[in-house]
Amino acid sequence: MNISVAPEYQRSGIGRKLLQHVIVSTRRAKVKRLEVGTGTFGYQLAFYQREGFRVDAIEKDFFLSNYDGPIYEDGIQLKDMLRLALDLEVELG
Repeated sequence: MNISVAPEYQRSGIGRKLLQHVIVSTRRAKVKRLEVGTGTFGYQLAFYQREGFRVDAIEKDFFLSNYDGPIYEDGIQLKDMLRLALDLEVELG
């Protein structure tokens, strides 16, 4: 599934609050690991890394194979997807 914040509301803290809510809720539900997928560059990658997600795998040609048309970020076509993971069993300090 894809989730996003409307462009006019991005970089206002909404996405961070949503993600933190998901992290807290899943940790309370005793989920051990949270995974997300994103492009290999751009602000989305830094967004997840700031919340503790780490690169776990690369899915080559994901955006080429799974979307009807090309997707561009900052004028560069997305091709590969990074899978990032957050180990929820580790207490964050």
